[in-house]
Amino acid sequence: MDNQTCPSCKNETPLSYEVCTYCKFPFTATDKEKAVHIGRFISAKNILDKSEDNIQNSKNVLYFIAGFNILGLIIAIMKNQYDFLGVFITSIITLIILFCGIFLQKSPKILTIIPLIIILLFYLITFIFNNESFLNGIVFKIVIVGALVYNLYT
Repeated sequence: MDNQTCPSCKNETPLSYEVCTYCKFPFTATDKEKAVHIGRFISAKNILDKSEDNIQNSKNVLYFIAGFNILGLIIAIMKNQYDFLGVFITSIITLIILFCGIFLQKSPKILTIIPLIIILLFYLITFIFNNESFLNGIVFKIVIVGALVYNLYT
């Protein structure tokens, strides 16, 4: 069976087909319609490539937050500055953030909102119970929240 190569997606399609089976390129259309299709295909591919980069950046931010939580947890345990409840809560939060980072590809918006809400609630509770410790690392907290909001926006 003879095939033709699609000028848009470069996949093989049987000669008898009027449109590409992969990208729906119209083989029998006018030159203008073909050019419009190729332009849309390139634009859509560029958007997909950019969104994959954004998802990877979001994953990296979530992994960084989880890693920082683990490091902070280890340091606090070594200095005996944590009680059991604090270790437990921080461990659960870290596992949730790590889980969201691992499965971010499946539902990027939801799995970015969940860590953002958890972190904001944690910061709010910290502020309510000990507003002096809330100010410790405020720049880092602003960077974390800002990065998550930016990732949600993109």
